[in-house]
Amino acid sequence: MAGALLGTRIRENRKALRLTQKDLAKVAGISASYLNLIEHNRRGIAGKTLNTIARALSVEPSELSDGMNQALVDRLKSAAIRNKQIKTEGDRIEEFTARFPGFARLIARQSDQINIRDEEFTILSDQLKHDPYFAEAMHLLLSNITTIRSTADILAKNKKIPLETSNRFIDNLANEALKLSKTAEDIFDYFEPTSEKQVTTLDLSPFEVLLEKNKFYLDDLENNQRTVDEILTPLQLSSEDYLKTKNSLNAYAEMARNLPINLFLEVAEKHSFDAIALAKHFNSDILSICFRLAHLPNKSNIPKFGIIQCDASGAVLYRKQLNSFSLPRYGGACPLWPVYRSLSQPLQPIRAMLDMPMGDRFHTISFAYPTEVAQIGMPALTEAVMLFTPDYIMLPKISHAQTPQLAVGLQCTVCSRRECSSRRASYLLDNE
Repeated sequence: MAGALLGTRIRENRKALRLTQKDLAKVAGISASYLNLIEHNRRGIAGKTLNTIARALSVEPSELSDGMNQALVDRLKSAAIRNKQIKTEGDRIEEFTARFPGFARLIARQSDQINIRDEEFTILSDQLKHDPYFAEAMHLLLSNITTIRSTADILAKNKKIPLETSNRFIDNLANEALKLSKTAEDIFDYFEPTSEKQVTTLDLSPFEVLLEKNKFYLDDLENNQRTVDEILTPLQLSSEDYLKTKNSLNAYAEMARNLPINLFLEVAEKHSFDAIALAKHFNSDILSICFRLAHLPNKSNIPKFGIIQCDASGAVLYRKQLNSFSLPRYGGACPLWPVYRSLSQPLQPIRAMLDMPMGDRFHTISFAYPTEVAQIGMPALTEAVMLFTPDYIMLPKISHAQTPQLAVGLQCTVCSRRECSSRRASYLLDNE
């Protein structure tokens, strides 16, 4: 359908510029009658003619051809899935996109902005629920308020308290009020830091900051351009952070040595970036392959992988999130994620396709592994990882056509699947 509407897109763009068929045909070097056939989808065009028409219409050729249009159609479909309470003509999205490309882009962009706001809301919700500083600050606030209320109650109910005792109570009130004010200011500074006191809202470690800055690919270590110590020198870290960051960088360097990037990419392309097939080829454990896939160069011909690592309690140990898939930092993610299910099946790789409420899809491989030897009468402690990618089309077909299809969310508080049997909290955006 999208390909058949190439002519329609040309016609709508031409009309928007108030060009006649004769004018556009002259610029394109074709006859007006031939352009008429093109605009009514009775003739196809490509190459030089398409490029010339695109220039005349002040648009990119890809915007007229299938690729750009299909991407826009997919974004509109996601917007429709997001707002199921509004009945939309799903079978006419391609036609709408072709006839009204401007409005289609506007709707798609607004939908994208809503998705970004939801991701930010998820991150903030996660922080408010699990941030240890915030929990301690709330405890201090409640303690101050309780003390002030109790003291004020004593003063109000006992009119004949000696003056000396009354003054002590009043001093206590003043001190507690001062503490309350200071705690409130600290909380405000924590969430709205000044330029002199910047703190990261997600409390990222120096290693995580370094990875995010370099898009989770440290080219200096991959190609032996700098040593770990040379990378650490300009960071100006405390002794504790220095040691932790050095250990993390050494682990990254070891990964790069064991699975050299150029050789790995060559083999990965042959195996369509399938983690299980790559583990067999390199005679390596799946855990190492998952971390290698999550730290690849950011190129169009390489799938984008995210990863989350957790312990048996669900606490997040490491994560690389994608723009389309927000990950918790302190726990509280969707219980239906296969990474949690894999904890009951150590050493058994689990494939699954995740269908998100907004229409996004991800191919995942989850794998749990013991972190210590089992004791008599006690199973071993385990950790688990989940590797995920939205670029499942670049993987072998078996990876996404013959796997469980799981309807999941990010967190209950921001998940619109109201009938989910695993829901643990109310949907905060539910207005019904």
